[in-house]
Amino acid sequence: MSLPFADITYNPFAEYWFTDSHGRSRLIRPLRPKDADAFSFFLSHLTEKTRHFFEPHPLSWAAGQQLAQEVNPAECLRLVLIDTRLPQQPILGYLVLQMGLRDYEIERFNRYGIDYDPRSCVSLAPVIAEGWRAQGLGAPLLKQGLHLCRELGRQAVILMGGVQDNNRMAVRFYLRHGFHRLDSFEWPRGVLNDDMIRWL
Repeated sequence: MSLPFADITYNPFAEYWFTDSHGRSRLIRPLRPKDADAFSFFLSHLTEKTRHFFEPHPLSWAAGQQLAQEVNPAECLRLVLIDTRLPQQPILGYLVLQMGLRDYEIERFNRYGIDYDPRSCVSLAPVIAEGWRAQGLGAPLLKQGLHLCRELGRQAVILMGGVQDNNRMAVRFYLRHGFHRLDSFEWPRGVLNDDMIRWL
């Protein structure tokens, strides 16, 4: 089944219900304008430690408001992981799926000698809020993102900005889910990052 971009934000096919490691029901779906306040709260309350590993855009209240209103999955699909048990439906996790690679990513990946189409690739960045890790949330969020990328006809997924080489838990996580390490690069100065790719 091929899923058109125009339908994906509100299409039930793009929603995924699952049960976490404590038996609690969770929902993953595309970000929608009505999520603005919950999304802003999620971004603005990420800790400095998390921001060190994850910052694909400003992690502020204002950024959350803007991104929730500027829904354009043809350019960037944003998935949120929601706790539906509470009336305010707080967001526990977030996955950025940037369609197509940026010029600096293309320049880097061209050095690896792989056969790929940068226009058909997706740059991915996930985050789970502190206090909600090690509860079976990260794997379903990633798997749903990969599933939707396949349905949208994408060729491969890379990690946005790579994964920091010293973040061994994250490196192992991606390897377990079918990513392959290509090489390392330094950015910013003194920080070693691993480029990884997952073919779809």
